[in-house]
Formats: sequence, C-alpha cells, structure tokens
Amino acid sequence: MFLPLLVVGATAATGAYLFMERRLTAAYDLNLGDIARTLVPYIRVRDGKLTLELNQVADQVLRADSMDLIYYVIRDGQGTVIAGDSHLDAPPRVPGNGLLFWNDRFDGRPIRAVALDTAIGGQPVSIVAAETTYKRQHASEDAMLSAIAPTLLLSVAVIVAVVVGVRRGLGPLELLREELQARSHVDLRPVEEGHIVEELRPLVRELNLMLARLEGAQSTQARFIANAAHQLRTPIAALVTQLDLTRREGGDREARIAQAREGAARLARLAQQVLSLAAADPVSNPVARSEPCDLGDIVKERADAWVRSASGRGVDLEFDLAPAPVEGDAVLLGELAANLVDNATRYGAGYVLVGTRREGNRSVLEVVDDGPGIPAEKRAHLFERFHRAGERRSAEGSGLGLAIVSEIAQRHGAAVAVDEAPSGRGTRVRVSFA
Repeated sequence: MFLPLLVVGATAATGAYLFMERRLTAAYDLNLGDIARTLVPYIRVRDGKLTLELNQVADQVLRADSMDLIYYVIRDGQGTVIAGDSHLDAPPRVPGNGLLFWNDRFDGRPIRAVALDTAIGGQPVSIVAAETTYKRQHASEDAMLSAIAPTLLLSVAVIVAVVVGVRRGLGPLELLREELQARSHVDLRPVEEGHIVEELRPLVRELNLMLARLEGAQSTQARFIANAAHQLRTPIAALVTQLDLTRREGGDREARIAQAREGAARLARLAQQVLSLAAADPVSNPVARSEPCDLGDIVKERADAWVRSASGRGVDLEFDLAPAPVEGDAVLLGELAANLVDNATRYGAGYVLVGTRREGNRSVLEVVDDGPGIPAEKRAHLFERFHRAGERRSAEGSGLGLAIVSEIAQRHGAAVAVDEAPSGRGTRVRVSFA
C-alpha cells in the first residue's frame, strides 16, 4: 500500500501548495497594485507639465515595508521619467485597461512589478511599482511546509496504522495457521471456534466442514480397503484349498477343478469391479470422455452377453429400447447398465425388463425385476460399497455393483432412484440423465 499512498500524498501536497501559493501571490499582487493606484491622485499638471506632488514623508510611508524594498517610477507618454526610480524598467508590454504584473530583477535583486496606464489632464501616464520578493519567498516556504507536513504526518500515521492493524488483524489467522501446521495428516479434528475472532468464524466453520468431509472420505476409504481385503481373501483361500485338495487326493478332480475355476472367476469379477469403481471415481480418474451417445445403442451392444448370462441363471431378460441421447463416456455408461442388469439377474426373480426412453428433456435408463423387492428402510444403504441387499445367491456378488452405478451416475450428473416395480412386486432402478 506504500506506493499508492505515496502517490496520493504527493498529489494532495502539491495541490495544496499550488492552491496556497496562488492565493498568496494574488494577495501580494493586490497590495502591490494598490501602491500603483495610490500614486495616481498625487500626479498633477502644472504649466502643461506632469509632476508628482508627493512630499518626503508621504514617499517614506509609501515605501515603508518590514521585509521588502518598494520601488516606483512614473513616466509620461514619451517615456520620460517624471518621478521615482529612473532605473526601473518599463513593462514588457502595454498593460491596457487593467494592471500588468511580471517578474523582473532590479539592482541584482528579484522583484515583482506592476504597470498601470492612466491619463492625467488628458496626458498619458505610465506608473510602474515594484517590490523585492523576500516576504513572498518566506510565504511560499511556509505554504510548502504547511502543505507537506500534514500530508507527511498523515501518510506516516496511515502506514503505521496499516502495519499495526494488519499485524493485529492477521494475528488470529497466524495462530490458526500454527495450530493446523502442528497437526499430523491423520488429525482431522474440528478446529475449536471458541477462541476465534468473529470475522474468522465463517472461514473456520467452512474449514471444519471440509475436515468432516475428509474424515468421512478417509473412513470410507479405510472401510473399502478392509472390505476389499476380506472379499479378496475368501475366493483366494477357496481357490488355494481346491487346488491343494486336487493335488493331494485322487477323488473327483473335475469337480474340484470346476470349483476352483468358479472361485477364480469370482476373483476376476471382483478385480474387474474394483477397476470399474476406480475408473468411475473422479479422484482416481479425473479426466473422462464426454461425447454424444445413446443409451439405447449402449444397451444393444451388450444385450447378447447379458442374455447368455441371464439364461445361465434361469432369468428371462427382455428389452424395451427407444432413443435416449446423452452426453458422456459410453464405456462408463455401459458399465453402469451392466451392473444394474447383473444385480437384477442375481437378486431378482425370473424376469428382468431393461428399458430406455426420452421423457421431456431427460433421458432415462430403467431396469425392472419381479424379485422379492427391497424394503424402503434398506434402500438408503444400497449404494454403499460392499453392501448387499438380497440373500438369494449372495455368495456370487461382491457388493460393488450399485456403488459403481452411483459413482458413474454422479459423474454424469444423473439421478438414481430405487422404488417398487409398477406391478407391485419386485424392484425398479431408474437412472435419469439431464
């Protein structure tokens, strides 16, 4: 702030000085002009000649000044000196009807002069009065001091006030910084607001909300790692057990190999879903494609694989596809639809309907099954990672399918709703894209 304050102070001081100097010059010029006018009544015409009838006492009174020397000269129309200081120069130009002021030098001293033209008895007369500039210089110096000193003092006071005020104002913020700096990366406790000044409390409140969100994310991550480790450990242990039994015992090798293959397939699916979840997570994958695509076309491309998988589970899969254009990543949207269909065929009953359509200005993907349904009080937890809502064939699932659906939907600005199927039995999952 020092530079703009310096500019403002210098401008203010200069303006004040120029204003005062102009007023002082006008006042002194007024007095000097009065000296020239005072001489006019004492000029007479005697025997056709101009004379100055001013006695010595009056002349001394006219020239009296406590600091400066006063000079004057009176000339006729031909420039002949009538009275006064003959060496005083004539004006640089004709003054006209008013007074003409100018700066000059006389006897080596700077002077301020004024010229007045008039007529006495019909004869033209030129009067020049002058004075040295000592009192003007002193007045100018006083004016400069009067202009600069208050501005300088005010500037110093403002700088001191700003420095002290900023330091005092930032003191609580510095304490807050030190408190946060002293914490470890796992210490996400909220900052105590009791000792925080009123102006910083909104900032601290938002900081505490952010810390709470970070703590929630950290807890979610910890639970995810623990659940993922548990989910991975079970199929790996089963796979190792089946392979060990196949190697050590004769028995039905084909059955054990089939069980081992089933465990490996489950392990591969779990790994694929973890990768899909990472691909949908904006933190793990901040850059996602966004291009025009159609939900109906995305479903059609994957329909054959879904039908084969559903047939193996004894589920009848049906499609009702209408154009439903959206902007997004077709691969992620395909993964969203695949997880909805897989979830319905695993936990639903014998019939699943997949539909796409346009409703107003929104595109909709809908998956409906005729299974046992999901109680309303359990629907809030459906999209948590590793949460399973159903009991049927639960050993096949990993609990990540709907979590993947939620992540992909959030990334595309879509809303996911779970409710009862229109028939009154089963579940309907509806994803609506703006």
